[in-house]
Amino acid sequence: MPKMGSKKLKICISWSMLIWVVVVLSLHHLVGCQDVGDYNEINNPAVLPLITQFVYSRMSNLTAVISRDISNRSTFCIKDPEADWNQAFNFSSNLDFLTKCIQKTGGDITRRICTAAEMKFYFNNFFQPSSIDNYLKPNKNCNLTSWVSGCEPGWACSIGLNQPVDLENSKEIPARTRSCQTCCEGFFCPHGLTCMIPCPLGSHCPLSRLNRATGVCEPYSYQLPPGQPNHTCGGANIWADVGSSSEIFCLAGSYCPTTVQKISCSSGHYCRTGSTSETPCFKLTSCNANSPSQNIHAYGIMLL
Repeated sequence: MPKMGSKKLKICISWSMLIWVVVVLSLHHLVGCQDVGDYNEINNPAVLPLITQFVYSRMSNLTAVISRDISNRSTFCIKDPEADWNQAFNFSSNLDFLTKCIQKTGGDITRRICTAAEMKFYFNNFFQPSSIDNYLKPNKNCNLTSWVSGCEPGWACSIGLNQPVDLENSKEIPARTRSCQTCCEGFFCPHGLTCMIPCPLGSHCPLSRLNRATGVCEPYSYQLPPGQPNHTCGGANIWADVGSSSEIFCLAGSYCPTTVQKISCSSGHYCRTGSTSETPCFKLTSCNANSPSQNIHAYGIMLL
């Protein structure tokens, strides 16, 4: 019996070591190429969480670069830029949307996420308002002579296979016109850019569906381009202030713990627009299910 137990133990240890070696070698290859697009193990349950964490770390570095740039230009209205940015883009508690996007894109997600240069190009609209809302200036990929399907709202494209990816490059917009497809859930893809930007927490960014009666891609407000019968509704297409992009914020009466999940507010709680969790109502107040605010009439009567 002791010999049999020892043999089983050795087999278990050997098997565990084999799994560990495969995972480590896979991660080493992933880090070495710095691109999950060359990777064919995105469906391996042992490796996929490591890939997700790797992509998230690169995405976090990217948002940190943009955070510094924006905070330098908006200190007049943001008291703690780092805390505000962390509250909006810290997805570490739930990376399911990122894992699904890695699988949907066949592993080339890092070739589809906007670089720092593209994100700055988009967010500069807040500081230099255009006369036409929600339209970006012509750029390398979307202009009068180049307009691929990824330039349409809710769609994105990939950088060339042999082109290196540098998400933190804030100077030059890369050529990005191949393998265009719908934007991943949890991201938004602006009209006039061919890349994806993560939706901030407090928003709800599912894939849209065509309302055939109105021709609108709901829950957003864009329409399919004319003369392109094979084009379909994509993902979210804009993120700005609530007045300009109310459809992307989590609806009042609901809360969104992630950017791809919307839950109705339960009785005894209320949920304002953009809520990531439901808020308990005060005592002596009433809150029905799906309440956007609490009923404080009882407090008014007491004051009288």
